[in-house]
Amino acid sequence: MILYFTGTGNSRYAADMLAELLDDETLDSSSYIKNGKSAEIHSEKPLVFVCPTYVAAPPPAFMDFIRAADFKGVKRAWFIMICAGAMGASAAYMKKLCREKELKFMGCEQLIMPQNYLLKMNGKEENEQVILEAESRLGLLAQSIREGKPFTRPEPKKWEVISTRMVLKPYYKFFITAKPFYTTDRCLSCGRCASVCPLGNIRTENGRPVWGDNCTHCMACIGVCPAKAIEYGRRSQGKERYYCKKYVKKQH
Repeated sequence: MILYFTGTGNSRYAADMLAELLDDETLDSSSYIKNGKSAEIHSEKPLVFVCPTYVAAPPPAFMDFIRAADFKGVKRAWFIMICAGAMGASAAYMKKLCREKELKFMGCEQLIMPQNYLLKMNGKEENEQVILEAESRLGLLAQSIREGKPFTRPEPKKWEVISTRMVLKPYYKFFITAKPFYTTDRCLSCGRCASVCPLGNIRTENGRPVWGDNCTHCMACIGVCPAKAIEYGRRSQGKERYYCKKYVKKQH
């Protein structure tokens, strides 16, 4: 089973591709996260977890989803981290989760996909090339999973793990906030931003989105807006939005 967490569609697209390559099914963790429910997972096929890398680590919401889930059946677990550059200390976090959940850690690999954070955006042509290269890479990763072979990427250095842990908590406390989000007069009141939020952090009032306190900076809301009506203070103004086009095509 392919379990994933996605914001702008990169991880969803990778999960869907893996499901096709492995003749398997996907499970979107956001449906459980939004409702505060624990998943009961029974799979006779290997477990494959796909998620983005946030600040050199997996999203806290996805890690909490894994902690709360009840896994039965096959216990082998592979992890694929979606990132624009490097997955940092993610493997250490996932290996620790496997010990907690009594899963067999089969390795953690990174998959380069287009940058979706507004402060570091790639051009559209470059994004298409990145996705093509990712598709080729997914074929190799799927082959390893199909053959039951662990991923061979070396685990992060101890100093990488320590430095990530030192930065992670204050970063989420002081920098990850939804307060600067707002809508301009271009807002169409379509509600797409609320529907794609993986944490259910957006509600609609008088036809306009209102953000809560539980934000993970995935940028799904600002990327999916068809009118480009959502801004994040001044930092997003004039910046290129991103939402995985191939994911949109699959959904629509």
